[in-house]
Amino acid sequence: MTAAGARVAAFGVLLVAVFGLAALAGRAIDPVADPDAPAAAPAHGSAPEAHGDERLRLAAGDTTLPPGRPARLDFAVIDERGARVREFEVEQGRRMHLIVVRRDLRRFQHLHPTEVAPGAWRTTITLPDAGVYQAFADFQTGGTRRTLGVDLFAAGDFEPLALPAPSTAAVTDGYHVALRERDGELRFAVSRDGEPVEDLQPYLGARGHLVMLRAGDLAYEHVHPVEGGDLAFDAAGAAAGTYRLFLQFRHRDALRTAAFTREVAP
Repeated sequence: MTAAGARVAAFGVLLVAVFGLAALAGRAIDPVADPDAPAAAPAHGSAPEAHGDERLRLAAGDTTLPPGRPARLDFAVIDERGARVREFEVEQGRRMHLIVVRRDLRRFQHLHPTEVAPGAWRTTITLPDAGVYQAFADFQTGGTRRTLGVDLFAAGDFEPLALPAPSTAAVTDGYHVALRERDGELRFAVSRDGEPVEDLQPYLGARGHLVMLRAGDLAYEHVHPVEGGDLAFDAAGAAAGTYRLFLQFRHRDALRTAAFTREVAP
């Protein structure tokens, strides 16, 4: 064999070795396939978020999903060592909440994934139509409530919708919901057929659940229910901007969602 031929052959062996290692690495980073192995981030994931001396990130499997059809979404919370976080605390009735919304702040969903292996989460999700969505994993670990996000993609023609003007009233499923703000608290009153609804059923350990997302950067605001019997939430810490509010409440054994646009002054 000539010197040139030997060099070509050696290069071919090197390529085989490189692709072999890549294939092994691809299997090693699957956050769900091996429940007992530490998981590093797969191809899709959020930017790390620092909490004290620990940096966590959200690692997801396939993030390109078919519009209008149910699909599986696998994800895990990854620590700075590349291992799955496995210790989650109950927060508002669940160990993991997954909030999904299209980036124009439409098509809101609130899901509760299943832990299929220690630290490996799975849910079935339907992205109703084309667009780019943001999925927020909302959870508590080590006594701290945290939120990490990842983009989801549904292929097809997409035309973003403008946000409705700010309003203190919304209608959903025949229910009228009025919003009143006072001293950093957001208070909601639900009525139907002109009569107040006073027998709301508990949802996630409270009379309701509220998510606030800021237009533009999709900043996610933790909004805690106010103790007591009112449908009220503490939003005093919200930064300035235009927000979309998603209020969820339960009545007659069905979950209802009312949406508001809200301006927070600097």
